Amino acid sequence: MEKIDFRQLAEADFQVVVIGLGPVGITLCNLLGSFGISVLGIDARDDVFALPRAIGMDHEVMRVFQGLGVADDLASVVGEYRDSEYRAADGTLLRRFISPARPHKLGWPAYLTFVQPPLERILRDKARNLPTVTIMTGVEMVSLDDPASPRLLLREIDTGDTMSVNATFVVGCDGGNSFVRRTLDIEFEDLVFDQPWLVIDVVLGDEEVNLPETNVQFCNPARPHTFVVLPGNLRRWEFMLLPGETAEKINQPERIWELLSPWLKPGQAEIWRSATYRFHALVAESWRKGNVFLAGDACHMTPPFLAQGMVQGIKDASNLGWKIARVLQGGPAKLLDTYEQERRPLVHKVISITKSLGEVICEIDRERAEARNAAMKALVAEGKGTVVRQSLFPPIADGAIGFASNGQPVPGAGEACPQPRVVVGGKSILFDDMLGNDFVVIAKGLNITDPVRNQLSQLAIALFEFGVADGFEEEEHMFESWLSERGFRAIVVRPDRVIFGAISDESELTMLLEQLARWTAYAKDEQGRTTELVHRSRHSDRPHPASPRPPLI
Repeated sequence: MEKIDFRQLAEADFQVVVIGLGPVGITLCNLLGSFGISVLGIDARDDVFALPRAIGMDHEVMRVFQGLGVADDLASVVGEYRDSEYRAADGTLLRRFISPARPHKLGWPAYLTFVQPPLERILRDKARNLPTVTIMTGVEMVSLDDPASPRLLLREIDTGDTMSVNATFVVGCDGGNSFVRRTLDIEFEDLVFDQPWLVIDVVLGDEEVNLPETNVQFCNPARPHTFVVLPGNLRRWEFMLLPGETAEKINQPERIWELLSPWLKPGQAEIWRSATYRFHALVAESWRKGNVFLAGDACHMTPPFLAQGMVQGIKDASNLGWKIARVLQGGPAKLLDTYEQERRPLVHKVISITKSLGEVICEIDRERAEARNAAMKALVAEGKGTVVRQSLFPPIADGAIGFASNGQPVPGAGEACPQPRVVVGGKSILFDDMLGNDFVVIAKGLNITDPVRNQLSQLAIALFEFGVADGFEEEEHMFESWLSERGFRAIVVRPDRVIFGAISDESELTMLLEQLARWTAYAKDEQGRTTELVHRSRHSDRPHPASPRPPLI
């Protein structure tokens, strides 16, 4: 569609309006645009917030960005996340969080750090170049009528001009104080965590300083605090406020340098940003009303102790984006019910885990801290003090996945599909760059008969087979080993790279495809034709090049 300005909104027709263009909202705009959906994205700010806030993302998020075609652009603002250590006041190790061993199961390091302002600008630039996406900044939502058939009143902040816009769907990505959520009268479930912290981001100078090589949670009851290694010469400290302290008094230059004095002195670094926050644990009681949805901080707020806040928001966008696109292009409306069905229990679990870690870190009673230390040191002594971060997070357990006859998810269902590097025509690429943006079946060593191939064709599901003539080869055999270890011969994969189900023989594949038809069926148009998602790479405006190797690893 042709790009328009604010005064032309009355003449425009958008399928989706996204409110809020932080990382979650702008990612959703890009995802919907990659499916050819007409999108209006608005944000009250004229530009991205100039200072860093979120600092961590995982391999699933980086995979989303890969699918949007911005991995190359992000290389300079992303770095591999260091291992994290919990240490007592005397420096004794209490716990260590590590990433899974190489090769990287999803094609990227399991956890990464990043610099938020340039990341958001890259995503905004990408969205502005998509033909069906319109981005308007300096624009706010004034009102939202009838969630079943949304009509929005928008205001251009500089001029005060207002304009009404209709949309099939609206998604509120407008943060923890979400106007969309409040307009819908949706309350938060409070998981009861409320701690004030001071966050300090610094830019190191040229002088060499002695800082930890890992991320450290200092579990010191005198003042719990955190150190994080960020990309390049950026570092972050976080200090918990103690009873009686105020944000105004602690967030002063003299006090900040006093807190940093064990590591730095003025002249060795520049304070880029300091701000106080209250860390909360909240989940919206509902994520949808009619055709209006919530995503990101608008429907959940996570304490930062596992760097999961933005991660979970991007996963919201990834889950919701393809479902909205499929429904708009003729798919079953019931698919949208699975957004909250799949995401809310997972987010609730992640927040509960993060809250429990925060309670360990934030202990300021000395006797309880000593008891905590003794218990954690005992686990370290038993060889149980090391945790793989990704082991904490469960797969999707309900929704648009395959189920066995006993009502339980089939093997592999709800997990992230592994992503190997493959060689195609002599070029090395990441596997997702071949798969397009629809359901696919990936097989190895499975004899697929013509009737099943016809079934795949009728469902418009592409088949990718390892080990066939004129096919592709895996570089490190990670994916093939994963299939073998699990006893799988094929997996059915959703557009968001979540496994619908895994199978070991053709009869199981037939059963899964029959279930999948519930989610892939398209409505007929007036001529009796079906409308299907375009099967293509999400960045198919160029041929499949050799994908870059993950940065900084």
